[in-house]
Amino acid sequence: MTAAGWVLRHVIPVDDAWHDVSLPGPIVHVATRDPYVVEVWTLHSDAKPETARTLTLRVYGTGQPITEPVRHVGTAIAPGGALVWHLMERTP
Repeated sequence: MTAAGWVLRHVIPVDDAWHDVSLPGPIVHVATRDPYVVEVWTLHSDAKPETARTLTLRVYGTGQPITEPVRHVGTAIAPGGALVWHLMERTP
């Protein structure tokens, strides 16, 4: 049986900066409806608070150099398809 929960939305700006984002559960989707932000949806459950964690995230555009270790979190295509954003997590 699955515990009751809900999906929450988090916004990461497209601004060439790293952002510490507290996520209450696993990421279920990455997308964008606005060319200036990438949105991340997470699954939240009060029954499993140990899944909460803080990630350091940054949005990169296609072709933009990545000069430090990262893990790909997801890709989002802006409305119209002209911009494609790649959400990365800083790794040690």
